[in-house]
Amino acid sequence: MKANPRSVVFPEGDDPRVLEAVLRLAGDGLIGRAVMLGDRSILERVAGHKAGPGGVITIFDGNELTADARYREEYRRARGLGSLEGEILDRAMRDPVVLGALMLRLGIVDGFIGGVRTTTADILRTGISVIKADRRVGVVTAFSVVTAREGDDGIYVIADPVVNPDPTAGVLCKIAEAAAVFSRRFLGMNPRIAFLSYSTRGSGAGRSVDKMRLAAARARERMPEIVADGELQLDAALSPDVAKSKAPGSPVEGRANVLVFPNLDSANIGVKLIQRFGSALVIGPVIYGLDRTYNDISRAATVEEIVNLALLTQLQSQAGAASLR
Repeated sequence: MKANPRSVVFPEGDDPRVLEAVLRLAGDGLIGRAVMLGDRSILERVAGHKAGPGGVITIFDGNELTADARYREEYRRARGLGSLEGEILDRAMRDPVVLGALMLRLGIVDGFIGGVRTTTADILRTGISVIKADRRVGVVTAFSVVTAREGDDGIYVIADPVVNPDPTAGVLCKIAEAAAVFSRRFLGMNPRIAFLSYSTRGSGAGRSVDKMRLAAARARERMPEIVADGELQLDAALSPDVAKSKAPGSPVEGRANVLVFPNLDSANIGVKLIQRFGSALVIGPVIYGLDRTYNDISRAATVEEIVNLALLTQLQSQAGAASLR
């Protein structure tokens, strides 16, 4: 990361956790430039020593950006607003998340991290309307990256904990494809994909089971070079011993590292269970499938989680926005 650090905008820059995370990144030389939006008096008091010309941190308050005609015109262009829709435009120009997204769209910054005071729904709504989807990917989705803290060097990708409420088998296949690309390109992984269920190899029945089985079959057809199997229960996906008994002959062999959940409920709950009861570190969610590197972070995020997402955001932007190359 130090070799080519990038610029990231934090639209909730005056949040204490964001401030502490950015100061840690700046102090360790792990960010090229942090653009902080928020209360100027707070930002200058806490981070002013690293701001200013030549500094790692750049500070703006909303009024400074709202006065810049570029932002109004770019938002009008992104949303296709007419000249009579001034009230919508005025409201948007008071929203720091919108202003941060516009900085990203205009190429002023390389990445975006927001969400410590904003719901995921609002972050996604702004991203999709301002940044737009990357049509090469074919789906807007999200991943959480799970890494063990001690005693295990495993890295896992969980899909999709924030975007798609009840994806069809076809959408799940696209999510799995995107997760395979993401895990290879940004994490250096050799993806082994498990389509999760309450059933393993027909031990249960139901529409969800059928959906996951079909999604796995489609994924194997579309990505014959990738190891994928389903439907599998979590223990059969992650434990070689359990896999021998529950899913003999499974190509995943109980060593899955990309976990595709059947719906948003199960993936989101699974991530939060890991965060609350597990010893693993969770990074993200990372939004994938937009034209720029635009990421959401939980309102419950810790300083450590913000630091790690900032590192991953810079890594994404170095390689360019999410693509299937």
